Amino acid sequence: MPSRILVVEDESGVADLIDAVLTGEGYTVAVARDGAQGLMLARDWHPDLILMDVMLPGVDGGTITRRLKSEAPTADIPIVAMSAGRTIRDHAGELDDADAVLAKPFDIEALLTAVAFHLARRRTDDA
Repeated sequence: MPSRILVVEDESGVADLIDAVLTGEGYTVAVARDGAQGLMLARDWHPDLILMDVMLPGVDGGTITRRLKSEAPTADIPIVAMSAGRTIRDHAGELDDADAVLAKPFDIEALLTAVAFHLARRRTDDA
């Protein structure tokens, strides 16, 4: 069964690109366009990995990450925060609960490497 990846990203172009790339690699992808939808999908769908934009309308990515990491059913899901370099510096403390941070703009290879690494690590941790 393909790994399931939740992409929480409000910028349509970025979300669509990530969706297309990951789907092309054989992953099953769901996209949430805001923080509330991302939180709901993470709880209901239980993805294998979450790619989380930091700056989201409504509930921001840092808050969602903290909530998911504090709840038993979702605490073990790896979360890769995605944000512009300036935003990463401005919100560094808010990203402490993320498993990794991917600086935007990123190239496709960096995205695929981060995805493969965190999915493999999760499989190892679950074994």
